[in-house]
Amino acid sequence: MNRLREGLAARKDFVVTCELVPGRGHTGSAIDAIFKFAEEAKGDPHVYALSVTDNAGGNPALCADVLGPEISQIGNELLVHFSCKDLNRNMIEARGYALQRAGIRNLLVITGDYPISGYFGLPKPVFDIDSVNALHYLQQMNRGLEVTSGRKTEKLEPTDFFLGAVASPFKATEASAVMQYSKLEKKIRAGADFVATQLGYDARKFAEFIRYVRDYLGSDIPLVGSVYVLSAGAARFMAKGEVPGCYVHPRLVSDLEKEAEAPDKGKGARLERAARQIAILKGLGYNGAHLEGLNLKFGDVKVIMERAETIGDDWRDHVREFDYSPEDSYFMFRGGEEFDGVGNGRQLERTDTRKRGIGSPKFWLMRAAHKMLFIEGTPGFRLMKAMSRWAERRRARYRFFQVMEHTSKRALFDCRECDDCALFEMYYLCPESRCPKGQRIGPCGGARIDGSCEVFPERPCIWELVYWRAKRLGEMDKLGYVITPRDWRLYETSSWVNYFLGRDHRAAELDIPDKVQ
Repeated sequence: MNRLREGLAARKDFVVTCELVPGRGHTGSAIDAIFKFAEEAKGDPHVYALSVTDNAGGNPALCADVLGPEISQIGNELLVHFSCKDLNRNMIEARGYALQRAGIRNLLVITGDYPISGYFGLPKPVFDIDSVNALHYLQQMNRGLEVTSGRKTEKLEPTDFFLGAVASPFKATEASAVMQYSKLEKKIRAGADFVATQLGYDARKFAEFIRYVRDYLGSDIPLVGSVYVLSAGAARFMAKGEVPGCYVHPRLVSDLEKEAEAPDKGKGARLERAARQIAILKGLGYNGAHLEGLNLKFGDVKVIMERAETIGDDWRDHVREFDYSPEDSYFMFRGGEEFDGVGNGRQLERTDTRKRGIGSPKFWLMRAAHKMLFIEGTPGFRLMKAMSRWAERRRARYRFFQVMEHTSKRALFDCRECDDCALFEMYYLCPESRCPKGQRIGPCGGARIDGSCEVFPERPCIWELVYWRAKRLGEMDKLGYVITPRDWRLYETSSWVNYFLGRDHRAAELDIPDKVQ
């Protein structure tokens, strides 16, 4: 029996999961608190699973794969965070099979936070594949992974994972918001079984998220909204951008600081705010809530859930309290910024904005070159294909071809010689040199509220630029692509030869539907 899977599949009960965050070390008060929470949560009708994070915030912590089975033995269903940041694809497969053997079936698949601390300095980030390809990989394992050894192909025993994905509706810029939804669609197509939101404090954005999935995509995938029990200290930390992808409005920080002056240090107000959020989520039609919070006790969870049930059908009385987004935030649908549109079934009409110009001569030069040389069937393509074959026949020719390519691409794009090049898909913006996570399918969730990079806040997220280039050219539909992971056998070869001779990612197709089904 998998209580989480059955609860979300039934669509009858409101499913609650609670997040536990291990710290460093294998013992101590933080670990003791997790087991105390698990003991108290056992058998509670509201809580369907306990969620264990995977090196949250980019910090090292006790592995959920070890802690999880101990929590399961107490009698709790488990939801383990499955992050790509520290694992290459071989380890993703290995970890998946290890979790299957350990009896852990529920995985929340995420790209992960960029590492910020480690032993003797900052560790090397991996990010071999992102959450979209990881979801597809794990679903292939569910079907029975086909592997080849020599001339023999065999089908491995299927796994039985229930896979969750995460997306954030709490983005303020148009590019960040639209691209989050675009990547959400890819995650559903890749095999997500349910979707959880990132944390946020705007009821209008929660409404937009469910309307996008239910009405725009036409998907009935289970949706879970994240509710973080926010203290004044945590709010100040998040407001500085210290927690990837989490935004707290200065007005909310001020409200929390005033509440903290109460005799209970604001605890009552924090729990009441969380209860109202849960009531709103339930009223909007979400299938559950994911409860989080620093030092959250199980007694607090019970108070929150009992209060949310008391609010019940009066949830609309509280939606106006939750408008903590920047004043100029982008909303996907017309009228989304108005509270009257929350939960009233209003007909969807996409917000229309002006296109921006592309003031980059380099972009237009590359686009012209692509049309002449890189489109199959053109004379230029046939010439380049013939030259690629010619270059391959002699080492010196190949080396000349390679140096010519890398010298020009290094000057133009700061090329890192991955040679499984995604410049065309990324509108001539290199994901290897311009994105610290190498995201070539869509943005991670860590971008800051102004659209700047999680790791380098002085520069915009690369997907902010990709979006406006695609929109300027009327090619937004092309951003729905999902390409195979980068092939490291091609590293420091010639991406031109690989492209024209059909060896790069364009030569392989993923078994992913073109649309949400």
